[in-house]
Amino acid sequence: MASTTKKKSAKKKVAKRKVTAKTKAVKKKVTKKKTAVKKKVAAKKAAVKKKAVKKKVVKKKAPAKKKVVKKKAPAKKKVVKKKAAVKKKVVKKKAAVKKKVVKKAAPSKTAVAKKKAAAKKKAVATKKRVAAAKKKAAAVKKKAVAAKRKALAAKKKAAAERKAKARENAAVAKQKLRDRVVAAASAVAEAKAEVATTRKRQDLLIKMAEKKEAAVARFVESWSRKEMAKIDKALKPKRRKRR
Repeated sequence: MASTTKKKSAKKKVAKRKVTAKTKAVKKKVTKKKTAVKKKVAAKKAAVKKKAVKKKVVKKKAPAKKKVVKKKAPAKKKVVKKKAAVKKKVVKKKAAVKKKVVKKAAPSKTAVAKKKAAAKKKAVATKKRVAAAKKKAAAVKKKAVAAKRKALAAKKKAAAERKAKARENAAVAKQKLRDRVVAAASAVAEAKAEVATTRKRQDLLIKMAEKKEAAVARFVESWSRKEMAKIDKALKPKRRKRR
């Protein structure tokens, strides 16, 4: 019994270790997915911030060039005027290009919003996956608990069956012992009856022998008397008959 209990406890420990290992693996997967999603969202946010900072820097630098042109205008009027005109043209072209770029970049906000929405959807999907993984882990735990309950129920049934079999065997053994006792008692009674009959026979035989001896002794006495009488008659002288 001790060996069986040890084996059962070892099996229980192994089952617990397997369940804990499965739950740990599921938790690790969930944490990895969460970290990956967080990194992606952080990288997208950083990229969006960098783009916004670049736009701000470009907007700030454009008027700075105009100020420099205004400061350099007083020196060397003719050359400076030409340079200023060229620079104005360049600035105008750059401003036009920047406006075009800004106009083109304007829809990039929608793209950023779409990316944010996609990131949110991915986060929601990851949360759903995490919830599904948790549900799976809970289902695995429930299955393990159900398996343990089934094992305990099976053990209880086996124990009950063993007890019932043991009771049946004990009842059968008791009945066999009772039958043996009854048979032994009947045999003893028969033996006692035989002993009593043998004793009675012996007593009767003894009495018969005594009677036989007495009868023989009587017969011998009577026979001996008769024979002695005959002998005596034969020894007496014979009387002559008178004529």
